[in-house]
Amino acid sequence: MSVNQPEHKAFSFGPFEADLQSQELKRQGVRLRLPGQSFQILVMLLQRPGQLITREELQQALWPGNTLVDSEKGLNAAITRLREALGDSAENPRYVETLPRRGYRLIASVTDGDSHKGVIVPSSTSEPTGSAVRTTPERGEPFLVQHRIAVLLALTVLGVLGLGALQFLLRPPQIVVRKLTTNSSENNVASAAISPDGKYLAYTDNTGIYLKLIRTGETHPLSLLPNFYAHVDNWFPDGAHLLVTRQERPGQLGPGKLSLWSISIFGGSPRQLADDGRVGSVSPDGSHIAFQRYDFGREEWVMRADGTEQVKVAADKSSWVGQPTWSPD
Repeated sequence: MSVNQPEHKAFSFGPFEADLQSQELKRQGVRLRLPGQSFQILVMLLQRPGQLITREELQQALWPGNTLVDSEKGLNAAITRLREALGDSAENPRYVETLPRRGYRLIASVTDGDSHKGVIVPSSTSEPTGSAVRTTPERGEPFLVQHRIAVLLALTVLGVLGLGALQFLLRPPQIVVRKLTTNSSENNVASAAISPDGKYLAYTDNTGIYLKLIRTGETHPLSLLPNFYAHVDNWFPDGAHLLVTRQERPGQLGPGKLSLWSISIFGGSPRQLADDGRVGSVSPDGSHIAFQRYDFGREEWVMRADGTEQVKVAADKSSWVGQPTWSPD
């Protein structure tokens, strides 16, 4: 369901333009990919720049009266995709600011694309909308002198930039280490894996399994059956599913039962792929899964990605076998 359209057909903010008639978001004339629900959120923010739009307002506008949709997760996903399109960050926002447990507001300068009337939003991150008037001297000797000075300055700047570029190219390579988990609940991270496109970090700790957007730091829990420990084994090549080993919490009679599951990062019910399976590895083309089974991994098995056609390919009763790994082919 679309939100109520304002009387204006276009809004501009920063390098972006939102065309409400075609429902397109452009950056300096280049169309950006933005899902419909994320665009509807942007329209509501543009209608009331600088004002709080509550989560309840957004949920009611996107899913009116629909009790079958997890609107909390849906709203989080829509906001995340809006920030990705804007190149924005939840921690250091330039456009969409989060008000914890309340909602969101637009903190950029907004211009009505039809009437060209600007709406200035007070913010340390807003850019001024006015432009200075530049005058041109009369043609003649003064103009030629200024022109020569400008050329000399330009050549000087190019020389400095060239020296800087040369120093950059000749400097020794540096390794940059970045810590991806910082919260206190993440002190006991047990497993982690980065998505094939490098956008997400999936990890587990003593409280559950989580998905973090690496660029913005936004973190959301992923659903798995209750009363469990989890281990992130691998990403599927589609970047939308995780292969996870699930262990029931151990009781008085010994360690919990192990099983392999497929989890979608976009919601939906987890799907069990193998009973009595652990530490799986997805093939590069995503068609098969290799995994361990029985007695601390003394048997190696291969199955199709949907859990069918399970075949034992190796066994060693005298020693422990490590996690399987696929060759590139």
